[in-house]
Amino acid sequence: MLLLATIFIVLPGCSDDKDEPGGGIKENIVGTWTGTAAKIDGKWIDITKYPYNTRLGFSATFYDDGTYYGKGAFGTGSGTYKIKGNTIETYVGGNLYLKYEVKEMTSSTAELTIIEGNSTLDVKVVKTK
Repeated sequence: MLLLATIFIVLPGCSDDKDEPGGGIKENIVGTWTGTAAKIDGKWIDITKYPYNTRLGFSATFYDDGTYYGKGAFGTGSGTYKIKGNTIETYVGGNLYLKYEVKEMTSSTAELTIIEGNSTLDVKVVKTK
């Protein structure tokens, strides 16, 4: 009985990466992420199909050396990135460019809020490479 009580007291104190700030982001970020959906007026829109792919299509490739390359709706070019808690901050020319607040992330999918100044956009992305 004492052993069972000890297990119930000790186990809640353990956590996995999902409970830690930034948990899973550092392990999963490297690769090319492509936008698949955006939340517009409260509804998820498939941005891989016309006409949305021409206006909202985007991808970003994150490298393990702290650099990235993005293309599409949010600009095309390269810069650096930093992971701070559950946020990925991207920089171009040393200046903050976009922030990505990670709602959830696995090794192949993520749901993010893109923050540019006072504007936000919820998106879903998949790792394509």
